[in-house]
Amino acid sequence: MGKTTKWILVGLLVTTLMIAGVGSGIALAQGPTPTPPKTWMDLYWQTLAQKLGTTVEKLQQAMREARTEAAKQGVQQGLLTQRQADRITGATAPAIIANAGLEAAAKTLGMTTDALTAALRSGKTLLDLAREKNVDATKLRTAIADAQKAAIDQLVKDGKLTQAQADKLKANLKPENIDLLRGRWGIGVPGGHGHLKDKFMGPWGKFDRGSKR
Repeated sequence: MGKTTKWILVGLLVTTLMIAGVGSGIALAQGPTPTPPKTWMDLYWQTLAQKLGTTVEKLQQAMREARTEAAKQGVQQGLLTQRQADRITGATAPAIIANAGLEAAAKTLGMTTDALTAALRSGKTLLDLAREKNVDATKLRTAIADAQKAAIDQLVKDGKLTQAQADKLKANLKPENIDLLRGRWGIGVPGGHGHLKDKFMGPWGKFDRGSKR
C-alpha cells in the first residue's frame, strides 16, 4: 500500500473512532445556549458545529454519510479493499451482529438506538434500563439473542460467514448467556471468540473482526 493510500486510510479510521467514541444522542440546542457538555468531546462537537453553522446531530450525520460514500468510492478507485471499507463503515460480520443486538435491545426497551447508546455510555447497564422501563430481563435477553441469530443467518446468506462459523456462534448464543450487567460493552456473542479471525473489542463486547469474503 502506497503512502498516499495509507494516509487516506488513517484519516478515515480516525474519523470512525472519533464518531464511535461519542454518544450519538448529543444534540446542539436550537438557541443561544447549547446543552452543557458532559465531556471534552461533547464540547468539541458543539464548538465545531457552531463554527460550521449547524447542529451536532446534523454534523455527525453528514460525517457518517461521507464516511460511507468515501469508503465506497475508495474501493471503486482502488484506494481500499472491500474488507478495509467494511471495517471503516461497520459492515464487518461482528459489527453487524452487534448492531442487531443493539437495535433489538432498543426496541424492547422502547428507546431509540441513539438514546440507548448514550445511556450505556453514561454508565448505565442494560439491566438498569430494563428496571427503569419495567421490561422483563428474560424478554430483553431473548430479543437480543433472537436478533443476533437472525443476523448471523443473514451473514451466511450474504457470504460473510461460513455455515460452520455461524453454527459455532449460534450454539453459544442463548438468552441465559446475554450479560445485562456489562454496560456499554454489553452483549457480544457468547462463546464466539476464536471462530472468526482478528479479535477486536466492539461496542457490544468482544467479537472477532475478520470474516469470510
